[in-house]
Amino acid sequence: MGGGGESTSTAGAPAAHAAAGDKFDVIIVGAGVAGASLAYALGKEGRRVLLLERDLTEPVRIVGELLQPGGYLKLKELGLEWCVDGIDAQKVYGYAMYKDGGEALIGYPLEGRGDDVAGRSFHNGRFVMRLREAALSVESVNVTQATVKRLLNAGGGE
Repeated sequence: MGGGGESTSTAGAPAAHAAAGDKFDVIIVGAGVAGASLAYALGKEGRRVLLLERDLTEPVRIVGELLQPGGYLKLKELGLEWCVDGIDAQKVYGYAMYKDGGEALIGYPLEGRGDDVAGRSFHNGRFVMRLREAALSVESVNVTQATVKRLLNAGGGE
């Protein structure tokens, strides 16, 4: 993970723990599903993480989200399964396909799994906000609203 980066500003950060001049082991650009989850996981391992996001308000998308059962199992492995609670997530057990008056039902292979294991359908923005909440709950994770304009290497070059 290298020698770490330095924070030069936390201006505009509504919920950051960082102060100017803090050093970090990891800097993550983007606090969406992947970025917020990674920040949480690395922070739980004890790494000092700076998570940068252009807009920390709840994302608004017209479409919903479908998390497959494998994705839910990964959330459980990370300790993030609670992020689908309280966001009106609906359990999904498979698919129904319709064509020319016919119907085909395809269930997920969930035999031998716990009762909680299923797909989940939910509003993407609510899920992202829960993941950001999880990242913020880790003391070594700092979330800052910022726009990244360029990336520099350890020597200061691009």
